[in-house]
Amino acid sequence: MMRQSRFTEEQIIGVLKETEVEGMRRRTFLQRAAAGMGVLAGLPNARKGMGSGWAAALEQGLDLPKDDYQAPSWLRYARTVCFDGYSPPVYPHPKDFDGRRLVKIVVELGGDTLRFQPIGYWAYYPSKVFRVHPELGNRDLIDEVARECRRLGVHLYCYTGYGHPHMEIGWVEQHPQYADWVLRDADGKPYGTIEHIGWMKLQPLCTTGEAYRQAIRQVVRELCEHDIDGVYFDGPSGFQHVCFCDSTRRNFKKFSGMDLERLSEFAKSPPYTGGRVPNIADMDALTAWYQWVNQLTKEDLLDFRKILHGSGKFMLCHNGASWWGSALALQYRVPEGFMVEDIEQTYQRLITGLMGASMARPYQKLAQMYLGGYALGQPPHTPSRVVHDTDLEDGDEVRMEGFTDLACGNAPIYLSANRLYFRIGSGSDQPAREVFELMRRGEGILKDSVPVPYVTIVQTWESQQLWRSKRTSWNVMMSEGFGLTMLDERISFDVNPSTEMSEEWLRGQRVIALCGASGISGENAKKLTGWVERGGALLATYDTGLYDEEGQLRHDGGAFKEVLGIEIKGEPLDGQPECYYRVQRAHPALGEYGEGTLVLGDERLVPVEAREGAMVLADCWNLGTQQSRGPAIIVNTYGKGRTIYISGSLEAHYAPSRVASIRRLFGSMVRYLAGGAPVPFKLSGPRGVYGVLRRAANGDQVLWVLANVGFKDADIGRMRQEFVPVSNVEVGIRVPEGQQVKSVELLRAGRSVPFKQANGYAIATLPSLHIAELMHFKLG
Repeated sequence: MMRQSRFTEEQIIGVLKETEVEGMRRRTFLQRAAAGMGVLAGLPNARKGMGSGWAAALEQGLDLPKDDYQAPSWLRYARTVCFDGYSPPVYPHPKDFDGRRLVKIVVELGGDTLRFQPIGYWAYYPSKVFRVHPELGNRDLIDEVARECRRLGVHLYCYTGYGHPHMEIGWVEQHPQYADWVLRDADGKPYGTIEHIGWMKLQPLCTTGEAYRQAIRQVVRELCEHDIDGVYFDGPSGFQHVCFCDSTRRNFKKFSGMDLERLSEFAKSPPYTGGRVPNIADMDALTAWYQWVNQLTKEDLLDFRKILHGSGKFMLCHNGASWWGSALALQYRVPEGFMVEDIEQTYQRLITGLMGASMARPYQKLAQMYLGGYALGQPPHTPSRVVHDTDLEDGDEVRMEGFTDLACGNAPIYLSANRLYFRIGSGSDQPAREVFELMRRGEGILKDSVPVPYVTIVQTWESQQLWRSKRTSWNVMMSEGFGLTMLDERISFDVNPSTEMSEEWLRGQRVIALCGASGISGENAKKLTGWVERGGALLATYDTGLYDEEGQLRHDGGAFKEVLGIEIKGEPLDGQPECYYRVQRAHPALGEYGEGTLVLGDERLVPVEAREGAMVLADCWNLGTQQSRGPAIIVNTYGKGRTIYISGSLEAHYAPSRVASIRRLFGSMVRYLAGGAPVPFKLSGPRGVYGVLRRAANGDQVLWVLANVGFKDADIGRMRQEFVPVSNVEVGIRVPEGQQVKSVELLRAGRSVPFKQANGYAIATLPSLHIAELMHFKLG
C-alpha cells in the first residue's frame, strides 16, 4: 500500500547505498517465455519536443482504446473490506490462513466486497513468474477465498503491487533467474535498500526493465485465471528509481537520445516524489527520464486493462501518486476506479476526498477512501512501520473517517480485517459496522449524489510542474487552508482538479478559488477568463498564474493579468516579520473591515501593480519598519464578472492559527463575488462543526453535519481524539425554487425531526450531535 509524501519519503526512498555483489551473472527472467508472451513494443524517440510532454499529455488525454467491457453496477458503491498480505496470517507464514474465517469477517462487518492480497513479498498461489511462498505447498489461497466469497455472495478482487520491493538483500544471489528484477547502479551492481513494512531490508526493483514488465503482465494473466471480479494495482507512478541495467540503458537511449549516465548523480539521491525540489543539475535528463517512465507506466496500465477487460474483469488502481508533477498525467482515467489517499485531519480528508470524487464523477468510476488504516504516530524509539496493520483498535475516529469519506462522495474501504482475524485488542468492529450500515440504508440518496457548491476550489495539475524549474508549489496546502476557512465560515464548497475543468463544468460554477495555483496552462487561463467575462467570479491568491504548464516563469505579467487587473512584477518576495494587511478603503468584499483596519497578513507576497480600472483595497504593511510592501488585495470587474486577487496567502495562515479575521475576510470576499446570493445552507454551532451539502439523484437535499469537536493530544496519527457531543445545532438548507420540504430525516439516528420554513430556508435543530449526522431533506 502506498501513502502520500510521509510514507513515500520514509519507506519507499529508504537509505540508498551500494550493496557489494561481485561476479553476479545477469540474466533475463522469462526470456524463454517472451516469445509466447509477446515482446514489449519499442518506444518512440521523443527527444524533440521533450519540454512539452506534460502539456501534450493533458491536451491529448490517454487515448483509451475502446472495448466492449462494462463494469458491474455494484462496483461504484462497493462496501469493501481490505485484507493485508504483508502481515499475518499470510506473512511470514501462511499456515494459519483460513479463507472461511476471513470472508466471515467481511459478512459480519456488513461488507459486500473483499480486497484480497495474494501477492506481497511472496505469491500465495502457484505463480509461474512471481516467487511462490516456500510453505504454500499445493494450496491456492485465491481459490480458497473465491469459493467462500461465491458461497456467501461477496464480491472479490485481488491486490498486486506494481514495482513494490519484495526480495530480501542477498536472496537474488541464490536465485539468479530474478537478477534482472533488481535495481542496478552504473557499475551493474544491485544498489539501495528499502524497509518496506519494517520486516526486513529489501532490494528496490527495476520497473523500467523488460524482465519485470513482462513478468507483471503474466501475473495479471494468472490472476485472471481465477474466479475473481477484478484486480487492484498499487503504486502507479510511485516507484521511479533509476536503474542502469542493459535494458533500461538501451530503451532510455532509444527514447531520448541521451546516455543514462547523465542521471548517475540523481540516482545517488532519493527519487523525486512531488514533495520537494529534485537534487540534480542535469534537468534535461531528469525531464526525459520522467517522460519515459510515464510512457512505460501508460503502456503497462493499458496492457493490464486490455488483459483484464478481455477476461471480463475490472481494473482498480491506487491514486496516491497521480497528483505528483512527475507522475503520469490523467492515470486515474485508465481503471474503473481508484483509491483516494487517506488524510488524518478531517478538514484535509474532506479536501482530498472531494477532489478524488471529482476525478471519478465524470467517468462514473469508483472512488474509494481508507477507513481505519495502518499504524501512525509511533513512538520515536521504533524503526518506521515496525508495528503494522494488526495493531489498530477501532474508535470514534474510525466513525469520523467513514462518515467523512461518504460526505465526500467516496466509498470507504475498511483496513483492519487482519486485526479482527486475530481478535486483537479491546477495540470493537462496531464503528466500521455502523459506517457500512448507514451506507447500505442510505444508498438511495448517497449513491450518485453531488456537492452543492457556493464556491469551488480548483487545484491545478500545472502547479505540480514547478519541480521542472526547481521550484516548489504550495497549491495543495493553500487549497486545504482555504477549504478550512469555508468549513468554519459554513460556506458550501467543492474541490475540482484543473484536469476536469471543462466548459460544461464551468457553466455550473458560481465562484472559483485558485489558491496559490502557481501553474496554469494557457488553455485553462483562457477558459477561466472567458467564464469570468460571461459573469463568473474568480478569487486568486499568491502566485496563481505566475508559471506556465511546464513550470516556467511567465514574463508577461501573469496568466490572469487582464481578468484580475494586475501586473505581476516577479517571483514572491522574501518574508518579513510583523506584516499586516492595511485596509485602504471600505468595500463590500471586505465586510466589516473599514479603512485603516489592520488584519493578519502574509509575510510573503508577490510583487504586483494594479492595472487601470482595478482597485487596491489593502496593502501589505510592515508594522516594524512602517513601510508598505505593495498591494495586498485588489478587486476588479471584467466583462460581466468579478475578481479578487490577494498577493499573499491568507489561507496558509489560517490552518495553524484559526485567526477569525482571516475567516471573516474570506467569507465576505466569497459572498461578494457570488453577488450576495443566498448560501446553500446555514449552520449554527461551535467551530469544528462542519457542513457538507449534497444533492441526491432524485433532487433531495442531503446535509452531512460532522462534529469535529474535541481534544487532540497529538498533531497527527489516529487514536488521539475524543469527540465531544454538541447540543442544539440549528441547521437550515435553501429550498430550491418551486419546491417545498416534506420532511427532515436523521439517517444515522433513524428518526425524523420537526422543521420550519423561513426566508427561503427549511430549518431544523439537532438536539444532540456526536461525530456525525446525515440530514435528509425530502423535497416535493
